[in-house]
Amino acid sequence: MAVRVESARLWVDWDFDGTYTNESAYLIDASGDMRLAPVGAGLMTATGIVSQMRLTLSNLSGRFSPQRTDGALYAYIRDGKSYHAPCYLEISVDGGSNWYRVFTGVLKLPQETTLTRDRTPAVTFDARSPEERYLQQRISVAQATFAAQHDAGYTEAEYIEAWLDAAGVAAGDMTLDAGLFVIPYAWVDDESAVEEAWRIAAACGGRLYCDPDGEWRFENMAHWQTAARSTTTQFALSRSTMDSFELRLDDGDLYNIVTVEASPRAPGGVDVIWEPDDLPLVAPGATTTITARFDTAAESISGLQFEAADDGGNSQTANVTVTPTYYAQRADLVVVNSSAVRVRLYPLRILGVALVGGPEIEERRTSADDGANQAFFDDRGDRTLSVRGNAYVQTRAHAATMAQYLLDRCEYPRLTALASGVPGQPSMRLGDRVTVADAPTMSATFTGYVTAVAWNFDGDGFRQNVEALQASQLFPNDGEYFVLGTHTFSSNRYVFY
Repeated sequence: MAVRVESARLWVDWDFDGTYTNESAYLIDASGDMRLAPVGAGLMTATGIVSQMRLTLSNLSGRFSPQRTDGALYAYIRDGKSYHAPCYLEISVDGGSNWYRVFTGVLKLPQETTLTRDRTPAVTFDARSPEERYLQQRISVAQATFAAQHDAGYTEAEYIEAWLDAAGVAAGDMTLDAGLFVIPYAWVDDESAVEEAWRIAAACGGRLYCDPDGEWRFENMAHWQTAARSTTTQFALSRSTMDSFELRLDDGDLYNIVTVEASPRAPGGVDVIWEPDDLPLVAPGATTTITARFDTAAESISGLQFEAADDGGNSQTANVTVTPTYYAQRADLVVVNSSAVRVRLYPLRILGVALVGGPEIEERRTSADDGANQAFFDDRGDRTLSVRGNAYVQTRAHAATMAQYLLDRCEYPRLTALASGVPGQPSMRLGDRVTVADAPTMSATFTGYVTAVAWNFDGDGFRQNVEALQASQLFPNDGEYFVLGTHTFSSNRYVFY
């Protein structure tokens, strides 16, 4: 058996120039975790999980002290300058022959402990995965772009790519599965690109997250039935490779009736889509910006109408210009008053075609008619899940697919395996297919997908706690679905939704 030789390398880009400094010599310990949001959770809220890491660094020399003017990093960390400094941690378990990142992200602000009789100086940094940097990055979609995306039949993956690009995420940092659903109308108006991307991914049964390599990953609802890491076993655990093993049955997502609401959208007629509540006044020679927020998105803009008059009622329209910039659900109007008098704008209105529609469709799936476990509920009573208010579910087919998808995942108590104290595998990733053999606990081998990993590196080495969700509970026909380009019609495989 090969001897494990475990080591870590910590890299930080203190001055944000793309060049990383090796801080491994100061690393005392590091810990972190990554996990996926619960199945279906993002359908109801704009939820996602941001991975995290905590670092403890030796500070005997004052290197990491923001108040030490003689510190080696003082210029880069004083006044909170280390906030959101890019960083990553690599682990090797084979003496440095192969290194794998277990975390990529940005630093938060340091917490410093000083020298005492029984404690050496140290600094603790919390860090978050790349979502942290972009979470507050708000974007708006131009009205022309919004209309073009509708005409092109954008899927959830294409919207995610466009929104992340607008927020500043590099194309080379994205790995996106193909979208499975055409979303007729989707827009972002002064909203978090990351939160809306989480939401549209979950509305389609997928997930968006950053992996330990710093890659933004969108995985569609079929990913775990098509991706190599999820269809073939990556790691085999057993009693000899873990300190403890637990099985947990959870009823938090146990339902035999699932209802999913859809909110269709369609263009209305040409009408006034915005007028100000109060009469706009513009001082002589002044320039002002008026934000015109629409009640709903505009499928098209027909025009802008305005008249300008001074306090005496004399027309000043010739001396006033209004320059609009149109977004999907608002317009920014730059008003320039070139006259020597104060003017009022009346009327001031925007004409266009607004989207109309709302929650009009419900698709219901039950274990009795569409599932396989109604006998369980006959003795225990119904449990109902209603999913409403996700604006990205807009068609009957979409709602029906999600209702069946959720029913398949919720009609059995959820079985999760927790393997603790596992000799760490730094190459492990969320969604990896793993097996666990433990004869005293189970007659058969447990097969599941990794949904959470907590890890720790210190003087005792690199250890992980691994959670895995039973594969057969997620996909009733696990491994037996028909995949285009892989299987023939004579293979007798199942259609995936």
